Parts: sequence; structure tokens; C-alpha cells
Amino acid sequence: MILAGGTFDVTVGKVRPGTYINFLGNSANTVGTVERGTVLLPLLAHDYGPGDTFICLDGSNPDAAVAQLGYSVFDAGNDGMLMIREAMKNAKEVLVYLPAGGSAAETTVGNLTVKAKYAGRRGEDFKVVVEGVPANEPQTYNVFVFLGTMLVFEKRGVSSVAELSGNVSDWVVFEGEGPLSAAAGVNLEGGANATVSDAQISAFLSGSESYQWQTLAWPYEDHLEQVKAKIKYLREEAGMYRKAVCTNFAADYEGIINVTNAVKLADGRELDAYQAAAWVAGADAGAGVAKSLTYKEYQGAVAVVEPKNHAAAVEAIQNGEFFFASSDAGKVVVEYDINSLTASSGKDMSYCKNRILRVFDSFAEAVKLNFPPNKFDNSPAGWIVMEGEGKALLKQFEGTGAIANVDYDTDFLVNRNTSRGDSTYFNVGLQAVDSAEKLYFEIQTR
Repeated sequence: MILAGGTFDVTVGKVRPGTYINFLGNSANTVGTVERGTVLLPLLAHDYGPGDTFICLDGSNPDAAVAQLGYSVFDAGNDGMLMIREAMKNAKEVLVYLPAGGSAAETTVGNLTVKAKYAGRRGEDFKVVVEGVPANEPQTYNVFVFLGTMLVFEKRGVSSVAELSGNVSDWVVFEGEGPLSAAAGVNLEGGANATVSDAQISAFLSGSESYQWQTLAWPYEDHLEQVKAKIKYLREEAGMYRKAVCTNFAADYEGIINVTNAVKLADGRELDAYQAAAWVAGADAGAGVAKSLTYKEYQGAVAVVEPKNHAAAVEAIQNGEFFFASSDAGKVVVEYDINSLTASSGKDMSYCKNRILRVFDSFAEAVKLNFPPNKFDNSPAGWIVMEGEGKALLKQFEGTGAIANVDYDTDFLVNRNTSRGDSTYFNVGLQAVDSAEKLYFEIQTR
């Protein structure tokens, strides 16, 4: 079970033991503790794979789950694989979710039944070949299974169906009994994709709490308010500092990044904003606490799809939009690393900057890891130890350039007036460092 966390009301307190954090809006990793770089990507329209499953793909070995996904990550024609590739341009890991439902394709060749291991239409691309070996007596067969043109199963010298039924395959399941029959090439049939319901979306969002990730890519036009509600719950009630990247969704919330245009890739493919959201999620998750994405180059992009002129760009920024532009050097870049929070929210507008939010989120995660329940004594001696650990955290963050103007005498103190029993209250000062993104020059000509 994940430890309790979130915000607190000093006059009410909390029931569950946990680490509770309030950020107070005065303008105000753990480096070495919480590692950033994981994107959560649900492939709700994917046509193969184990249902209701989270699959972790590591950038160092992206095709490790090809038998579960039914495709290589490098498959140029599959939209899901495209989004994984875009996310992996910046993320360390992509946590892929596949929904439950649908049916597995199958076929019968004489006494042999061959079923796809997982549900989905992709299973209909399996082809079974059973060829006799004329020189052998008694009769034996060589059995092959192809997925498209890729050989995924091979067994030679088989004389009966029973010999196949005992085989363990990552791709298909063999059933039946009796002698084999030759077949020149028979495709599996009857594969159907899952139909995703509102309840399944809720189950996915709830299930995601059990995994460590930083940014959810939501490349869909539906369920946006449901996603926002979940991100808000995670950030403010569960103490899990996650964000989501959505498309054309004016959420007016710091936990939601709103992507409103896209890019054209070097291979000629034009992405839509939903597909580009995967890249944004990877870039946000993979960014360090001392990095901004403003003017970050979109790797492999050659042009902006639906570029904004100056007036449209100004309006988009005021509306909390994250979009792409062309730099003076001819590169496709992020215009401004902001989230969907706008001035109309009444909140401190420093929270609209994603770099600053990454500092706050990473510091909060670091506090959770370093200050779990029942680690310290709630006594004057214990308070001194806690303050020492807190100051060490501040030093780490200051050393990376994430925070500035640290006062080690006052910026991490136990409130000795309110701390008693099993409740300890802290006063923490934190000034996040932003990037120099608006530079003003007054030039005196001579």
C-alpha cells in the first residue's frame, strides 16, 4: 500500500499516519532519491496484448515486450508504437497500459487448434503452416507460425497434435489431440479489440497509483475531466505529485499540460496534437529539476503543424497552452514550458511554470522518502535530527541549481509550539529557480 500523503489543514489534522505537505504560494529529484523519467501511456485502441496490464518498456531495451504488444516498437505503421517512440525520445521508461476485453483469434487445422495468446485483431495476422516431411516414416511434420512475415514459432519432426500441446509459446496456444494434417498456410480468425468503458478508465486510473511515474500522456479527446480529477486527487489528497498531458483541454490546473498543435517528422509523417502529447509527456517526465523545456528542440521534427502567428501565440500563452514553434535557427522547438494554469485561477502564477513545478514536486517526493512515519522520535532530540536531514535536502537541491537563497538557519525548522504526540509540524522555505526566458536589453547607441 502507498503511504498516505497530500495536503493538510492544521486545524483538523489527518487520520492515517503519513507525510503531509502544504505549499504556500509566496513567490517563492530528490536528487539522489526519486528518479524522474517515467511516462504512463494507455493504449486504449491497441489491437493486441494481455488485458488490464501495465507493461514497462525501458529505453535501453525497447522491444523486450514485443510478444505482449504484438508489434516491434519500431513498427512504422502502428500508432501506438509511434507514441511509444515519441515518448522514448526523452523518457527513460514508458509504462504502457493495455485494456481488458476483446477476443483472441484462432483457427483449426485438422485436429489442431491454434489460438493467439492474447485478444485483439492483430491475432488475425498469425498464419499456421504444417508441412509434411516426405522422407520420414511414420509421417512427421514441420510446424511454423508466422506473424505477418516474422517467424514466431517453429517445431520440426512433429508426429501428433499432443506433441504441440505441451509447447510453451510467447505467441500462440496449441490445443487438440490426434494426428496432424498438412496445411499450406491458414490465418487465425475471430480476433476482436477491447471496447473500453467508463468503468475501465476508472480502473486504469486507480491501478496506476501502484506504479511510480511522473507524467501521464492522455492522447484522447474523451474522459478529460476524469483525468483531471484523478491528477488533482493524486497531487492534493494522495501525496503523489503526478501530471498529465492532454490535448485541447483548458483545464486551468497546474497538474495538466495542454498541447494545442503538433509537428511534422523527418520521414514526412504529420503528427496530430494527440500523438505529440506523448513526446511532451516524455520531455516533462525526463526533465531534471533544474531544466526548462522552453525552446527545447523536438528531436526528428522538421516543421510545425498548425503554427501560430504572434497574436495567436500571445493568446495561447495567456490561455495556458503548450505548443510548438519554429526557432530563428529553423528548428522545431517548444515555445514556452507552461501548464494549463491561468491568471483567472487566482493562484500564484509561478505554478504555471513547469520547471518550477518540477522542483516543488521533486522536493515533495524527496520529503516523503526521507521523512516516513515512525523514523524519528517526536522529541527535542528527534527534531534536531529531522532538521539536519531537511537541511541536507535543501543543500542537495541548491547544489543542482533547483533552488536559491537558502537560509539554513530558518528554511527547514520543526514548529516546536505545535508538534506534540505523534504529530510533527514543519516550516519550510523554498525558492525555486526559474530559467531566464524573457531577456530585456536596453541598448544605448553611439
